[in-house]
Amino acid sequence: MIGFFPFNGGTSMVGMNTLDSTTVFISADITDVPDTLFTLTRVITQLGGLPVTSQYSPAAGEYDWGTVRQIIDRCDIYILLVGDTYGVQAETGESYIHREAVYAKSKLKPVIALLKNEVKLTDEEVPRLRSLHRLMMSGVFKFWSSQEDLLLIGRQVLREHLKPQLGITGDGTGAPPVLTPLHDDLMELESYPIRMTGKVFAHGNCHEVTRKIYLTWETTFLNVGAMMTSPVTEDRMKSVIEDYVEEYFQSEFMEGVPDAHAVADVRCNDIEFQRLKAYLKGAGMIENVSGFQGGVRIYWQLTPVGETKLNQLLSRH
Repeated sequence: MIGFFPFNGGTSMVGMNTLDSTTVFISADITDVPDTLFTLTRVITQLGGLPVTSQYSPAAGEYDWGTVRQIIDRCDIYILLVGDTYGVQAETGESYIHREAVYAKSKLKPVIALLKNEVKLTDEEVPRLRSLHRLMMSGVFKFWSSQEDLLLIGRQVLREHLKPQLGITGDGTGAPPVLTPLHDDLMELESYPIRMTGKVFAHGNCHEVTRKIYLTWETTFLNVGAMMTSPVTEDRMKSVIEDYVEEYFQSEFMEGVPDAHAVADVRCNDIEFQRLKAYLKGAGMIENVSGFQGGVRIYWQLTPVGETKLNQLLSRH
């Protein structure tokens, strides 16, 4: 048995070729990427596409390869989402998602591969997953490592393929497309891990300690957004996060340092700060306003959507 599930509510696959939306088939092992699969389907839906996937697992019964082929034949875009494992394997040793990817490529479908950057493999799986990665890296592919990555990367890579649904008609005005912001999705994610380094003091000695701190998106946006109703520099944005972590996460830095009694000079990893800023920008919460300020410094400010979201959060706290 194998079931096919559209994610926009109730549409059967029998009539999918009559739908106005672009149909996007997602090939994924449901036991490997359950949370990120849901995140990806939301991105596709918000961009105007109709995501379809088979939620197959061995416990459901026999894998129906004939039906899978028919659905891939009728889809407009094929996406392979690979997580920590090679996926459930057939008797031949080939995983079902690998078989589906090969078939989609043979049918000359627009194929997009989203491959996890850091994977946990058994020795047996290593060569097979490498083979799958090599196959997909011959076309359009992106690496991801978290749900936040999929929000940003998935949106970027799919915009080109879903242009009709975005209303991008090439009218020659040069105006950027109006996209549905992903701010609600971002705030629903539990946390953003960010590396911070601080000085920990114990017995007159100073220790440089680096920790991965998990900040909730709500808390991060409340602190950063509150001072972005007018233009601010990136350094100012970063310092707000550093001050917050230094005040509320001292125990994380002092852990493992005997008799530690103080923490100071907490600094944010620059690359991860840039990624955090990119997520907020991609979600439509902040925008670069440097062109209006002059000079060489980079300034950022809340968008109208960001201000609305900030006011909503402030009303709840």
